[in-house]
Amino acid sequence: MKYQVNNISYKYAPDGKEVLKNVSFSIEKGKVTAIVGPSGCGKSTLVEIFSGVIPKLISNGVLEGSFDVPEKTFVSVVSQTPENQLFGYGVEDAIAFGMENLGLPQEEIADRMEYVLDLLNLQYLRNRSVANLSGGQRQSVCIASVLAMNPDILIMDEPVSSLDPGGKAMVQGILKQLSINGDTTVLVDNNLVWSAGIVDHVIGLLDGEVVFDGTRDEFFQDFELQERLGVIIPQEVEIYRELSKRLKGLELFYTVEEAQEQISRLISKKDSAPSGEKEDRERSGQDQKAPVITVHNLAKTFRDGFHALIDVNANLPEGKVIAVLGQNGSGKTTFVKHLNGLYKPTEGDVRYRGGSIVSKTVAQISRNIILVFQHPEHMLFEETVERELTFCARMQQVDVTAEQITEVLSRYHLESERETFPLNLSMGQKHMLTILSVLFSSADVIILDEPTLGMDGFLVKDLEALIRSLKEAGKTVVMISHEIPLVFRTVDAAVILNAGEKIFEGSREELARESGIFDRIGIAMPPVVRLSHSLGLDQTCYTVEAFTQQVMKRHAETEGGR
Repeated sequence: MKYQVNNISYKYAPDGKEVLKNVSFSIEKGKVTAIVGPSGCGKSTLVEIFSGVIPKLISNGVLEGSFDVPEKTFVSVVSQTPENQLFGYGVEDAIAFGMENLGLPQEEIADRMEYVLDLLNLQYLRNRSVANLSGGQRQSVCIASVLAMNPDILIMDEPVSSLDPGGKAMVQGILKQLSINGDTTVLVDNNLVWSAGIVDHVIGLLDGEVVFDGTRDEFFQDFELQERLGVIIPQEVEIYRELSKRLKGLELFYTVEEAQEQISRLISKKDSAPSGEKEDRERSGQDQKAPVITVHNLAKTFRDGFHALIDVNANLPEGKVIAVLGQNGSGKTTFVKHLNGLYKPTEGDVRYRGGSIVSKTVAQISRNIILVFQHPEHMLFEETVERELTFCARMQQVDVTAEQITEVLSRYHLESERETFPLNLSMGQKHMLTILSVLFSSADVIILDEPTLGMDGFLVKDLEALIRSLKEAGKTVVMISHEIPLVFRTVDAAVILNAGEKIFEGSREELARESGIFDRIGIAMPPVVRLSHSLGLDQTCYTVEAFTQQVMKRHAETEGGR
């Protein structure tokens, strides 16, 4: 059985531009279909049509074509912004809300509640307030609330963007089981890193049109299309893409184990530890700078009795990029909200350049330390993109020229959106705009909480370039992220939290040697780091480019020795 998308075209206004253009494809029952494409290509509009929001709630547009499903087919959506989908004070209220609106009897609601709480390992949250949950925990509760309604077609719009790797693996396992059970899932997500192992079918959208309709393996073999669509692919597949251009005989691989097996056939492995390890150790001890922020014995207990932070001490070096890592609920966002004054500690102190900031207001602190939230809607206030870009500068009376504004808008591909209402941008564009708005602030410490939320591959590259430029300008960047390959590509140092306690603080080079800590927090090191070690390369690699160079160097040595 297939659900058919028939010649769908859509404009948000009769005189507006077409967002979708004659889109047709089929969704096979019991399969996982991924819809991919760059920010603004029409993915979210398609979700609104599938769910009936268009035209039932958004009725002033022009819709042609149809989404053909049998009568009484129940379609439900996991939103990319969980706050918009969670109703009620507590976790149980939020999960029960949808089932109650379906008119299910209380006994069935109770049974389904227990089922989804067990399924997503959320029993420990059932008595918590939704307001006090981390972003990833809220996203898990949102997924639970939709699964509890048992839809015929489950549509997930960037469903794991705030989840830690363990949470992503759990959702992957659930969707695999749903597929085995004959349930149908549509993933709308330009990040295929977490879902590569379960996706059956890929639809590629570009400028509102279907440019690819095929299997997962066919898509991963089409290197040019992946880059055109800005799709974020597993680092293992990136490695395959680069090595297969240079080495014959490689077959497509999706896991570190498969990569190691194939690459090790083509290169000789050195028995000793990587010679670059000494270099890494020396580098990690060099270029130490005085901390711009120091955290002393920081503790935070919320009103519901939850201990979010427990006696945390940390030093954040000036002019560096520092990652704050850990599982969902480990205290990462709570930690950084103390740095900009949004939270006041239960105990302990936070100091900026030696002076305590605990008694200062958020406005006072923001002149030096500014936080960009993980959900951009919480930071968008203005009527146009241009005014949003200059919001911080105007509030802090920082002079900005028209040339500077135009330069930033052009560099980050927002020039054509200068007069656009910010909330009408795609999620990735909205997030980039909130980050860009702090460029013109007076702050020298920039905190980014899950900055890749909603971003396609193009925007992630822009983000990396932006982080580098901030560092080059002498700024300190503190970044919370579950995108571990991005972390290793960009950071100088890291702080790891686990259950509210700090369990690591050190340089990237030191972090790369701490496989035990990564095992403890249930997060895998990037494939390039793991393969650097297991293949005995001359140095630890943090990027696919560096890894490719090292493999080709070893391959040349191997071939020369034969």
